[in-house]
Amino acid sequence: MRLALLGLATLLAVAGCGGAATQSAPDDSTVKVGAIISQTGVYSALGDDMETAMRLYLDEHGGKLGGKAAKLVVADDAGTPETGQQKARQLTLQDQVDVITGLIASPVAVAVAKEAGTQKTPVVIANAGADALGGPGVFRVSYTNYMHGYAAGRYAAEKYGKEGAVLMGADYSAGTETLKGFAEGYAKGGGAAPIKQILTPFGKTQNFQPYLSQIPAEAKFLYVFYAGGEAITFAKNFKQFGYDTKVKLLTCQNITDEDVLQAIGADAEGITSVGLYSPALDNPENTAFVAKWKAKTGKNPSVVALQSWDAMSLIDKAAGQPGSLTDALGKAGDITSPRGTFKLDDKHNPVQNWYAREYSAGVNKVVATIAPEAS
Repeated sequence: MRLALLGLATLLAVAGCGGAATQSAPDDSTVKVGAIISQTGVYSALGDDMETAMRLYLDEHGGKLGGKAAKLVVADDAGTPETGQQKARQLTLQDQVDVITGLIASPVAVAVAKEAGTQKTPVVIANAGADALGGPGVFRVSYTNYMHGYAAGRYAAEKYGKEGAVLMGADYSAGTETLKGFAEGYAKGGGAAPIKQILTPFGKTQNFQPYLSQIPAEAKFLYVFYAGGEAITFAKNFKQFGYDTKVKLLTCQNITDEDVLQAIGADAEGITSVGLYSPALDNPENTAFVAKWKAKTGKNPSVVALQSWDAMSLIDKAAGQPGSLTDALGKAGDITSPRGTFKLDDKHNPVQNWYAREYSAGVNKVVATIAPEAS
């Protein structure tokens, strides 16, 4: 009887220990991804592309990330930092997501990264380009504004001549950081200092003629940064007022991205831009991606769609590794993408090709590849 009672006590003890372990052990069978996007507000169209790309990635990968079942929890930031921070708190504390991604606008991304950092939740930025964004738990698959301009500056020094540059853009962080990057990339390529910089009021300019008229007669070319509605207005004004016959134009990728091309129409014809992606890139990954996107939406993918796909690809690669997700994201190495293979540097920003693209007959045709500088 003593042996029986001892055995029973042992079984109860084991059962008790097993029960406690089961209750306290985290359930890692599902990877929960919190996507903070703009479903309302000025960036809602980009938010649609972002969510569609993320859900398409999951559909194409059997609903799994890193070999585990995955769940996408979407929250609307309404385009404001305050709402973004609130949604980040909800996703981390209430929904207990493993990672936050999305993030179209930089002010929202800054607020979200700060909030997520307090909860030790990693953030994978799929679009926001503010140069100051970063930190040990922040990873970016898009670009910094500075590097966007820097790549264009390097290209301009080689193809547009070493002098006579005029810069023009919206007077806010994305515009000024991009123009600064251009000036430094142009100088690195042997170009002289720009002869003029023209800044326009952000979000308020309805007619660019007064600013275009400030271009000096000796200008050899104009480099421009505008996005969204301002990109549409600028492209139309540039042709409408005949500046396409007066000065060569080189632009940021946003002027002729797929999210605005339909609205710009024929006025986009012939514009050369520098960007990180084109639906016309010739590689197997892009051929497959464009086919899937067209089957889903009936149109070509935008840069935001591509970046959102790649955000999921990075999370997918990291989620299959042992240890913390934050550590795995930092050790992801080469990431195979429709834009071409890229990797993250020690600040968790992409080291990637950029492309000079000429818009012709409905396609951003790639005319040159701007490879990363040798480190």
